[in-house]
Amino acid sequence: MSIFSTIITDLKSFASKVEAEFKKLFHEAPSWLAIAQGVLTYLGPIVVTIADIAGGVALGTEANTIIADIKTKLATAAALATTVDNATSLTGVLADIQSDLPSLLSALQISNPSTVSSVTNYTDIIGTEITALLNAIPASTTTVPATAAA
Repeated sequence: MSIFSTIITDLKSFASKVEAEFKKLFHEAPSWLAIAQGVLTYLGPIVVTIADIAGGVALGTEANTIIADIKTKLATAAALATTVDNATSLTGVLADIQSDLPSLLSALQISNPSTVSSVTNYTDIIGTEITALLNAIPASTTTVPATAAA
């Protein structure tokens, strides 16, 4: 088993692992904000890992731009994951990151099937964790109240 396979296995469902550990420690699930803060802390290094793995194929301008954009959006998301008031903005940033992932895969133009598989696994982890975060954000925090919309 390669080190990358081990890392991928360890990182899968990080959000659910954070929740389980909080339940053990505090006998209750953490707020979605605590989960978001924990998960977002670990997604940045995964993006760096993607760049490192794909680095052997001389990243082009487009791939470098997308990677930089994802890193910036992750930093923005982490900054937003501090208060319920930011839930709507956080949802938008997370959705933007998720939509960048397929572009990143195509921009890397990797020909080695093993490298493609590794990069795909990491982008899948990012996508899965972002989906988990989007699902964890309570719907009531991401909708505009009828009185505010009028």
